[in-house]
Amino acid sequence: MIKLLFPIFLFLVSFSGFSQVKVTSYSVHSLGVSVPLNEKFNAELKVFANSGELENTGIELNSTYKFKPGEFHQFSAGLGFGLIPYSGKDAFFSVPVALEIFPLQSFKRLSLVVELAPEIYFNDDVVALRHLWGIRYSFNK
Repeated sequence: MIKLLFPIFLFLVSFSGFSQVKVTSYSVHSLGVSVPLNEKFNAELKVFANSGELENTGIELNSTYKFKPGEFHQFSAGLGFGLIPYSGKDAFFSVPVALEIFPLQSFKRLSLVVELAPEIYFNDDVVALRHLWGIRYSFNK
């Protein structure tokens, strides 16, 4: 499945590679790289590398809709698909809802991100609630 998701992500990046790239460190849980698809939609690839073993490292590709921004914040919501490629078992859909806060108005490249996402797993019929918080840096803004 990773052989399918990675080229799709590269394909999406190729359309907006000239645009703004954002890198997010979500506490100790994951690392995300996002690009704008257009003015209202973003695509983000997250790697959950906190398990300590490569076999348990998960990835997620999601797309989010950006609502009208405020002066100090930006809300977004979307859909995602994730899996643990080496196990081949734990695929899931997610519904991420995020709040991005710009604490320094003079330096909007740096922001704080809080995300809440229900995850619906295919194999186990489990619904989990994931929460992430992190720091995001935007290039070329």
